[in-house]
Amino acid sequence: MLRNLTTLRHLTLATGLAALLAGTAPAAAQTWTLKYGHVAPATDLSDDHIPGVFLKAFLEPRSGGRIKVDIYPASQLGDFRAMVEQVQANTLELAHTSVGGIGQFLPEIQVLELPYVIPDDAVAEKIARSALMTEIRDTILKKTGNVRMMAAGNTGRFRSFFTSRKPVNGPADLRGIKMRTLDSPLQMEFVKFFGGNPTPVVWGEVYTSLKTNVIEGLGIAATDVVPNNMHDTLKFVILDEHAYLWGFYWMSDKWLKSLPPDLQDLVTEGVRQMNEIQINWNKQYESRSLEAFAKSGGKIVAPSAEARKGFLAARDHMKGWFAQRYSKAWVDKLDKAVADAQADIARERRATLGR
Repeated sequence: MLRNLTTLRHLTLATGLAALLAGTAPAAAQTWTLKYGHVAPATDLSDDHIPGVFLKAFLEPRSGGRIKVDIYPASQLGDFRAMVEQVQANTLELAHTSVGGIGQFLPEIQVLELPYVIPDDAVAEKIARSALMTEIRDTILKKTGNVRMMAAGNTGRFRSFFTSRKPVNGPADLRGIKMRTLDSPLQMEFVKFFGGNPTPVVWGEVYTSLKTNVIEGLGIAATDVVPNNMHDTLKFVILDEHAYLWGFYWMSDKWLKSLPPDLQDLVTEGVRQMNEIQINWNKQYESRSLEAFAKSGGKIVAPSAEARKGFLAARDHMKGWFAQRYSKAWVDKLDKAVADAQADIARERRATLGR
């Protein structure tokens, strides 16, 4: 009996000590997973994938392993629209899209693709950090409740007309061409203005659609043509550079706010840097892409002065169309953002020259 009581006391003490030690042991660090979805291939020539690889290498060690980054390329999670909807539902943490991916929530964002309004990269990059983009970010977050724009940049520099069956040397040559567009009223109206046949095709089906002549051309950048092997079908391009190829990083606001402050700052900085990497990659890669296009037999032309005048006729038409269909206020906002950007650039150049 005494022996049993002694044993019981030892067991009780041991159990109490174990409980005390468990209570004072450090809890396992909480971890988070950031899933990043995009539509491009997982290659070292993919301007969507390269920044994702950077983000993984940036966040995982700097977070001390608290954040794990998983990349889902090549439309594995769906097209632009599907991924934005997943971000809204808080089932996807980060997605990269063009304007077309967000138009369902804010159709007015299409104003950024009004043709021949944004003249060059310098102006576009100023606009990406302007009050206009802040307003777009805040409006979309309010409308969706969860989709936060983390950064705006480009996904290929400027759109130009690439065709597979006949060259385009001026606006008249676009007549009758089955031109791929996004499911965007603005893009479709723009193609119609020149007499083309707008044909909405999601990105994942563009290559097959070219091969089967469902489409005969598209407004795109060389930086997308070459990595996706479209230059085996597309053989002509006119460098009219009608629209800046905007790209956006959308993040689940709920997921971001679930992180401790230090990780919120780290993720914000990581996405900012991946956006800069993509912008700079596209600018330097375009010349190599055009060279590869030419080596594959592609014909590259720049618009003549007369052709450019004909293309520019679309600018005023599309501004009027947009103002009537959506809002003149948004056209005015874009015009102001362009003018402000050009004024800033002029001041910076004068300062550099000491004038």
